[in-house]
Amino acid sequence: MKTARIKLDYNKSGLWISGLLLISFIAFWPTYYAVLSDSGFFVHFHAATAIIWFALLIIQPALIRKRKLKLHRLLGNMSYPVAGLVLISILLLAHNKISTAPESFYAIRTYLLYLQISLAFVFAVTYAFAILYRKTKPVHARLMVATSFTFIDPVFARLINSYLPDIAISGQFITFGLINMTLIALSIIDRNHSKARWVFPGLLILYLVIEIPIFFDLTGLPWWQSFAAWFASI
Repeated sequence: MKTARIKLDYNKSGLWISGLLLISFIAFWPTYYAVLSDSGFFVHFHAATAIIWFALLIIQPALIRKRKLKLHRLLGNMSYPVAGLVLISILLLAHNKISTAPESFYAIRTYLLYLQISLAFVFAVTYAFAILYRKTKPVHARLMVATSFTFIDPVFARLINSYLPDIAISGQFITFGLINMTLIALSIIDRNHSKARWVFPGLLILYLVIEIPIFFDLTGLPWWQSFAAWFASI
């Protein structure tokens, strides 16, 4: 008796992205959307670029589904500067936050800086491979969807802080656990895919590597503190 295989339709991945975007609005409502005037330029810039990126991830698979390939390619070319702006916005926001952090909050800010820099790196690598494999549709589609995974930690960490502030477990255990479990599940689903079965296992390894300093408390060591001090000074 053959076991039924799960097959995901990445042309409908806009539903997942829309769900994550909706959760992000809920997560950031108390501290951002409800008090927009309290935030500075760098926060608004990052929010705007992230929303535009999510919009691209929602629209692009819909265009493929409707066979509007010319418009899909046009928006695909637009993704180059948008991805660049997403990365720039992360770095500018990270620099602004750590360079203005009060002394009492500086230690936690260096930890948050690591989260920001490492997730920006994962975003850049994932997007770069998506472009490299843009002519291999199964690989390209998976990698583009996977760029959204880099937003899971900030979105769900803010959701936890806003609505479950007294939870005993560290937010990153939950957020990165969610990312890892998602990648494991997708790796299992794709295990027999001839072209794309390496995508999610490869990303899982990348995430596990960047998680080492997080879960082994390495961001307090001199190497990262020196980098954080340099980054704050530029």
